[in-house]
Amino acid sequence: MGRHDFFSRYAPRPSRLRFAVSRVAVFVLVLIVLGWIGLSILLAPPPKSTQLDTLPLVSSPSGTPAEESDPGRSATPAALTVHVVGAVKKPGVYQLAAGSRIVDAIAAAGGMTKRAVPERLNLAALLVDGQQVVLPGATATGGQGADAASESSGGKVSLNTADADALQELPGIGPSLAQRIIDFRTKNGPFTSVADLDAVSGIGPSILANLEGLAEP
Repeated sequence: MGRHDFFSRYAPRPSRLRFAVSRVAVFVLVLIVLGWIGLSILLAPPPKSTQLDTLPLVSSPSGTPAEESDPGRSATPAALTVHVVGAVKKPGVYQLAAGSRIVDAIAAAGGMTKRAVPERLNLAALLVDGQQVVLPGATATGGQGADAASESSGGKVSLNTADADALQELPGIGPSLAQRIIDFRTKNGPFTSVADLDAVSGIGPSILANLEGLAEP
């Protein structure tokens, strides 16, 4: 056997040599990457600590925001219920916003009639829930003597002496009812009380209730 044959037989094959070199290269590359990561961690500056700004928390005892707990911002007050009678076009019970005044109640009742005497009432006064607003009216009865009698009785309409126009100033009394009152007293004699109007056709308890304090025999 020749020398050339000996080396050719025991010499490492090229495929094995390439595989060994590849493994060494991969190992070296992994060491380089790990070393670079380690150096990056060691040499990196420590992160700056950030402190969050603290905001004062303001809460009301009820858990609602402070703005809503402001006593100056109270809930919307309930509406007022008032009874408007007298020399108004549509007497009755009305609901008005809190803080309304007597002039608002009169406006809600259709406004004043021609015979209203607003100077006898403080139109700027504030309303109170459950209040009855009585707007006085002139009580002309067709004669000076009757006028004097009406004025002396506190401005109430006299059922026995008032004419049709004056009777119509009473709440709920229209032209037909006014004429029925005159016809009734002419036929049956003078009224002895306001309650006697119940005998007049078309006048019932609701109208009589509205006449309280506004009419007299």
